[in-house]
Amino acid sequence: MGSFASMLIYRLPNNDRQITIWEPQSFCPACKVTLSIWQMIPFVSFLALKGKCGSCNVKINISYLLNEAAVAAMLLFLVISLGLSSVLTWVIFLLVLILYVQAMMDLETLLLSQPLSMVLVISGLVLNIGFEIFTIPLDAFLGLIFGYGLLFAVNLLHKMIRETDGIGAGDFLLLGGIGSIFGASSIGPILLLGSSITLLVFVLNRKVGNTQLPLGFGLGLGAIVYSIFFIALNLA
Repeated sequence: MGSFASMLIYRLPNNDRQITIWEPQSFCPACKVTLSIWQMIPFVSFLALKGKCGSCNVKINISYLLNEAAVAAMLLFLVISLGLSSVLTWVIFLLVLILYVQAMMDLETLLLSQPLSMVLVISGLVLNIGFEIFTIPLDAFLGLIFGYGLLFAVNLLHKMIRETDGIGAGDFLLLGGIGSIFGASSIGPILLLGSSITLLVFVLNRKVGNTQLPLGFGLGLGAIVYSIFFIALNLA
């Protein structure tokens, strides 16, 4: 699943129409040589190849290994907390996987996938209206409205003052999806944590001349951290 996340992070924002999430088979981004089955084994292939492509000897981006480790760690936490056979384990894991993909994709490209954010919105409403997994139905609706509306209003104010967008529309939908999952009461803590993470990234990147803020990265990681505390306090 960590390798799958890396694939989505690379392919979803890619403008090459020949590259989709379905095809071609996994390849080296540098030399375009198709990877063999053993070269796609998580952890093992990276270590065996010493972090380099077996064909062109170019260094493999360390993010691939980090993605595999991060996703594996999250799944392990869920299995320990909720059990391997629990449906809730896998439902939450898939939601966290989407949040992680959105976060890392925004960090690398400043782009978010609207279809993935819509999956979060629909999943949050279905899980809470039908089963009240994370919160009550009303709170889920309010979370969607408040999450989307808050960033929309901030951006509108920014546009009125400076005549340009300050926040991308993708961030509105992402926070709306997060709100539909965890409810309106989660928006404040997640937005505070997400903004803090984003500002930290901005300060670090400013040293290399990057002045754009990946708010989606902060929101995604903030929501994942919130979900960990939520599970530990309410479901474990």
